[in-house]
Amino acid sequence: MEEGYSLERIIAEAGIHYPRSYDITYRIGYVLQSTGLLIFTALYIFRSPFSLVGLIIFESGIALSSIFLLVWKAAIKRFILWCTFFGIALQLISLLPLPIPFNAGVFIIGLALTLAGGAGLTGKEAYCFGFIEGWIILLMYPVIVFMIMLSSGHDINAVVFVILSLMHVSFLRKKLKQPLLKSCETNVCGLPEKKI
Repeated sequence: MEEGYSLERIIAEAGIHYPRSYDITYRIGYVLQSTGLLIFTALYIFRSPFSLVGLIIFESGIALSSIFLLVWKAAIKRFILWCTFFGIALQLISLLPLPIPFNAGVFIIGLALTLAGGAGLTGKEAYCFGFIEGWIILLMYPVIVFMIMLSSGHDINAVVFVILSLMHVSFLRKKLKQPLLKSCETNVCGLPEKKI
């Protein structure tokens, strides 16, 4: 990124419409993710049948942040959006009255895709701003999918969900402390493609 250039000027010169309100909405998505994950984890620990509420809030946050994500490569944003929304669609399809093994498989694939979208979001933050929590979250999402596939025990799952929740809260704290439309810290992102 050129010296003395603000991110707002760089994106404006690239023909990208991304006002501060978009960055605020993007961050609200992370608030929903962390809140949903905390609710899910607490309800899961106590074996509540309502833990799905936390998952819905969490995935709504991933969807919101995916829509308002600012990245320089259009293909990256398309991939994250595709994973997120196709994953959510598959999870909704799994609610249809179909054979249980089919529904369970479709749900797991949908969850894996949605988490891939979420991993793309936290990975982007880790890449641009050096958030170690972003890298940890990115690595934990596939672990969670394998845990579900292997039917690991309730206690093991609960510990992993608690660790993930703590990482998300720490990640959120760092993200909310950042000034709006903050540029990448190491100039690792370069310049944007025109009109993403």
